[in-house]
Amino acid sequence: MLGVNILRKAAGVAARVASKVSPLESRFKIQNRLDGPWPEGPFLWMHGASLGECKMLLSLSRALSKDVPHLSRVLITTQKAEVVPVLQTAGVLAALAPLDTQTSVSKFIRAVKPAALILAENELWPGYLSAMRALSLRPSVALVSGRFYRCFDSSDFGTIGFASMQTGADLTRFAAASEGKLPAKTIIGGDWKLLNWARSGKAVVSPENPRADVAFVSFHEEEIPALLKMLELAMKRGEATVLVPRRAEEVQRFRDSLREHEIMAVDWPLVEKGAVSVVSGYGLTSAVYAVSRVAVVGGSFARGLGVHDFWEPLRMGVSTCVGPFSRGNKAAVDALVREGAVIRMESPAEYPPRPLPALKLVQEFLDHERDKVLASYAALLTYLGMEK
Repeated sequence: MLGVNILRKAAGVAARVASKVSPLESRFKIQNRLDGPWPEGPFLWMHGASLGECKMLLSLSRALSKDVPHLSRVLITTQKAEVVPVLQTAGVLAALAPLDTQTSVSKFIRAVKPAALILAENELWPGYLSAMRALSLRPSVALVSGRFYRCFDSSDFGTIGFASMQTGADLTRFAAASEGKLPAKTIIGGDWKLLNWARSGKAVVSPENPRADVAFVSFHEEEIPALLKMLELAMKRGEATVLVPRRAEEVQRFRDSLREHEIMAVDWPLVEKGAVSVVSGYGLTSAVYAVSRVAVVGGSFARGLGVHDFWEPLRMGVSTCVGPFSRGNKAAVDALVREGAVIRMESPAEYPPRPLPALKLVQEFLDHERDKVLASYAALLTYLGMEK
């Protein structure tokens, strides 16, 4: 633990220096993460890394507000500055998370006064765990939709009282790293990005009258060569396509690449045959999927990235494809491909993917996931003492 604290202190010093560099401060809001301000608590604190995890926590907070009569106020924190206004627009109290330094976490805890902490996926920051351990003798941290590969320090895993892991492989790795500190309630609970859909009871239904043949969603700059090959094939077929870059600051780079390859670009929400509709706003994937026949999910066409949210197009009835890499969600993607619910393209040359997954296979797979997610949500309510 001493080594971790030394690293946290060094990170704080480096962050303080970086906050003086205008471009870095403008993009990452480092000063706010070092010193706040943060809202005055007490709160039920939820934390996720970026938009996908925070949308999941937003669904969880809404579910809890319906099922728990006297729920504490909820605060969702994120690592990404651009996510905060999206959450605020959705009507939830949101803030940038504190940097994991002794000083910043202490300032945050004094202001927010968290009664409990719910972490999304793999946000097991040592400082957050140690701060919660100091606040309560009873384990007061829950990990939901957990993904786990490895960690630098597990000394405060004892403060985790509940863990719902996405897969059996995640649970096995988490148990090995816990070294006897595994929470008494640790289960395989699926991916909670499906929570809102699971609770709705909706069937998987394809979009009516889709205007776009294919949506390329959450693509990174590193994937531009693969993307261009697929877009050139799409243009030869006269398809109407939509492109959603992963980061807003990369939009111009994508536009430049399209122009260099003489591919016509238009601005979303305009969609035209033989053109690429470029989305420059943030948090618009649901609107894109609602008018698309096929989705190709980014983060899967470059080895060092991680595949992005493939559950959203699946539950919206959009035929879903990924590239050859599925870092971060390999077990889930492998299962979906094996069951015929997702198409994996081993190279861009395999575009267009045919045949597309049968809607019935997607529905059957998601029904199984629905059962896991609902069971694990019920277990969380029990852990929190909030049984319906």
